[in-house]
Amino acid sequence: MAESPADDERSYYALLGVSPGASDDEIKRAYRQLATTLHPDKVANAAYHDEAALLFTRIQEAYEVLSDPQQRDIYDVYGKEGLAAGLQLGDKLKTRDELRAEWEAFQKQQKKAELEASVNYRGVYQFKIDATALVNPYARHVARTPELTNIYMTSGLDVPLESRDWGWLASEQDVAHLGGLVNVRKNVGGGSFLAGYKRHFADFSSFEVHGAVGLRTLLSAQHTVQLSPESSASLVASWQPNAGVGLQFVSTRQLSPTLSGEYSWVVGPLESSGMSLGLTRRTDKLMLTGRLEVGAVTGLVCRAVRQLSAAATGRLALKLTTAGIELDVGGSRRFSETATAGCAVTVGLQGITLKLRYNRAGHLFEFPILLSSSPLDWPTLAGAYLLPPLLYLAGRDLVVGPLSRGIAARRSRTERQQQAEVIRAALALARSAAELMLPVARRRLDKEQRHGGLVVALALYGEEAAVAQMAKEAPQRWAAAQAAAAAAPEQDAERQASQQQQQGEQQQGDAQSASEAAQHAAAQQREQQQQHQQAPGGDGGGGGGDVPPAVADVTVAVQYMVESSKVVFHKGYPKSGLMGFCDPAPGAAKALLVYFTFKGRPYRTTISDSEGASLPARGVAVEREAEAEMVLGLATQLGSAAAAGAGGSSAALSSAPSAASLASLSGSSLAWLTGEAGSG
Repeated sequence: MAESPADDERSYYALLGVSPGASDDEIKRAYRQLATTLHPDKVANAAYHDEAALLFTRIQEAYEVLSDPQQRDIYDVYGKEGLAAGLQLGDKLKTRDELRAEWEAFQKQQKKAELEASVNYRGVYQFKIDATALVNPYARHVARTPELTNIYMTSGLDVPLESRDWGWLASEQDVAHLGGLVNVRKNVGGGSFLAGYKRHFADFSSFEVHGAVGLRTLLSAQHTVQLSPESSASLVASWQPNAGVGLQFVSTRQLSPTLSGEYSWVVGPLESSGMSLGLTRRTDKLMLTGRLEVGAVTGLVCRAVRQLSAAATGRLALKLTTAGIELDVGGSRRFSETATAGCAVTVGLQGITLKLRYNRAGHLFEFPILLSSSPLDWPTLAGAYLLPPLLYLAGRDLVVGPLSRGIAARRSRTERQQQAEVIRAALALARSAAELMLPVARRRLDKEQRHGGLVVALALYGEEAAVAQMAKEAPQRWAAAQAAAAAAPEQDAERQASQQQQQGEQQQGDAQSASEAAQHAAAQQREQQQQHQQAPGGDGGGGGGDVPPAVADVTVAVQYMVESSKVVFHKGYPKSGLMGFCDPAPGAAKALLVYFTFKGRPYRTTISDSEGASLPARGVAVEREAEAEMVLGLATQLGSAAAAGAGGSSAALSSAPSAASLASLSGSSLAWLTGEAGSG
């Protein structure tokens, strides 16, 4: 059997079922266990001799690399490419000094790449819109088109510079800043050119200068010193042509692991002078900020930010100043590592403003939309608070969600169609591995069931959406299959009685016609059996035609992993590399669904592809009656089959009606689930 390209990507750690940090003893134990199962000379069924030889070669290759400390280090750093380059082959194995030289060269390249990647581009783009005429028109003849009243844009980049040793002025890092600013209001405005330089010194201090020329001319210098591990201080001096010289002092201190304080004193210019005192409390999911300001603007500013989920954040801000009261309520959601979108409603003396924000890779786009000039416009206020979240939920569930799922499904189907032969070969090899692992899995299942331990009733691995759909349909299909199985004996009895009656009434028949009918029925039966054999048992999820299924049944492989009522899935590599697994949906997000019983109770769990987990600790009790009945019924059938097989000969242990399940369910391990059979 030829190896597929995807096999080259299998992790050696996954092949042996150990973690990347496994000890030598753990690696040796895992290899011996698999070698005992997959050694070609110990395979009872000769039909699987070639598959056993291929699988044994793979685990032997993995063990040879991971058991050699030097080859394992090379594999951990460079992967299989480093081994294929000859680093692990006899005389070509390089010395420690040569490897160190290569590693230092690699680090230099990485440092250069990091320096180039550390060029930081950022910007703020604000577009203020007046939509009061649209929301609440003043008169019929007034245009209801929203008006763009203000545009503010600032953009710049920070460029790390190569540091130089200037004696006591030695620098750890130098950064240059270049940027620009544009501010236009009612078609009137201008722009400025910004430039700056920042130098970090070795004594935990920094010095920076900034300048602006154009709409706003400014020159400033700032010196920051880390006074202690808990406190720092900054002194800022500035000069503006019309305002003169300004001076500001800022001090921050970490009061506790979660509480910090900041004191600021602006000495000048006079129109900006004042003092402020702020406190910030940070926990894992909550940040509270309070600031008291006295001077040109006197007031109290409070803010709370709460992490609602892994991707969603809510915030509340209240500002009480001599200029009025302002309340800001909103939230944001992270859609990727670099993209965040948010919405907020601000109510103050200026009216009701809806703020839409989008931040991507350091560039913030903000659209403040003035909805009403009156803060007491209750209908507009209610609409501002209710409509955005409702539109977001409706768009997510009715438009964006189905569209993205449809695109992902079509992309996955196209990918599976293009790699159909590779996927079918991988599925066939996984079924062969399951056949070879079946005797051990049955013995472990029988032992677990007799002691009330962990029994794997069903395990599905593949495309995340297809796995979820299978789990949703499984209880209903199981109930239908059981009902059909219960009705089968009665139907057989009625059919037999009808045939006997017809034989008694029939005086003569055409023997040739009967022979042809029998041949036709036998041909149909053979065709159905071939279809069942071609359709991978338990590989549902839309398999058919030229497109292989997106889900694989890995029940045997997971039960094989059970030891002392426990299964451990290590993180750090895809589960498709585990023995008895394969990748039925290349390029798609995949998940592992496991139904199991522990101490007689049904459980289920869903584990993402590279996530680590331990069963039964990860399991969630099955509450739905139909789903619980399915899990318990499957576990009972599998336990009966295992008990029957465990007492037989070696040949009996190796023979299985289905290569992908611990028990036979109407000729196809998951025929009841995939709908490939008409009855259970």
